[in-house]
Amino acid sequence: MANPRVWVVRAGVNNEIASDVKRASVVAIGWDAMGDLTRLSTRDDFKNCYRSKYPDDNEARVGIGAGQVYKFIQQIQKGDFVLTPVAVSREVFIGEIIGNYLFDAQVISKHYPNIRRVKWLKKVSRDNLSVPFRNTLGGLSTVFRADGFLEEVKALLVGKEPPLPEGEGLEVDFAADVQAKASEMISDLLSRLAPYDFQDLVAGLLKAMGFKTRVSSPGRDLGVDIIAFPDAFGFELPRIKVQVKHRKAQATAPDVRALAGTLRENENGLFVSTGGFTSEALHEQGRHTNITLVDREQFVSLLLEHYEKLEPQYQALVQLRKVYIPVPPAV
Repeated sequence: MANPRVWVVRAGVNNEIASDVKRASVVAIGWDAMGDLTRLSTRDDFKNCYRSKYPDDNEARVGIGAGQVYKFIQQIQKGDFVLTPVAVSREVFIGEIIGNYLFDAQVISKHYPNIRRVKWLKKVSRDNLSVPFRNTLGGLSTVFRADGFLEEVKALLVGKEPPLPEGEGLEVDFAADVQAKASEMISDLLSRLAPYDFQDLVAGLLKAMGFKTRVSSPGRDLGVDIIAFPDAFGFELPRIKVQVKHRKAQATAPDVRALAGTLRENENGLFVSTGGFTSEALHEQGRHTNITLVDREQFVSLLLEHYEKLEPQYQALVQLRKVYIPVPPAV
């Protein structure tokens, strides 16, 4: 093949089948509940099959999961390169796809029955890869393309090490990339929360920031979902009245005016809208110095800043784990 594609196929969720795929000269993926997929051809076929076998998954997970299976079955071609990273040894297997899709639960296990035959060509250290290539291999998907590194793969196969990028900022770029991807994933998690769960999360965040809160019961809230105040009894000022809109649509100027209408002397307004705000709403907020607007991105930033102080019941709504990323030494 003149211009083979480059694929990354992980060896299980936690690299648990790395030695097996090397021994059997295959790459393998799971989604075993979908059965033999030879009969499927279109993306919609794969989505419909996925939905029927994993009914508890939302549409986002259906699209992601079915898409990866579709790529493995329909898009990977004989002659394409395939890479399988091995986390424990910090190595990468490089191979060539030599067979069509097969459903065989005997080659690896019943949990990884979808396979493609591979001729393994070389095993290289992750340290021999360029930084951008290493970062790409750190993606979360099980099956994805990395065509931009075709020339680097060819160089590795003939024993040439790619030049490592020079200059400062690589770690910073990587950190910024990880942070951006994490923020997007957190936003996705927030979008899946029920409206009243998100309202509780907003109240929990305010508690983590040092406020006491009262949350309106489900139903008509008369423009106020949460009241936050400094003391346990709500006597002290300033008092904050919070309106929460957990929806895709943007909050409007009338929404902001409605919150403003509830405010009395020494009271402030906080409007949290995961759908953001219209330009008219932002203009309206400018007329009220005691109202602050918080969109989804700003809420995620506040959530990350105060996450460790959240009570366990609120952390359970959006489960996160701290990781450490290397950065350049201070000059």
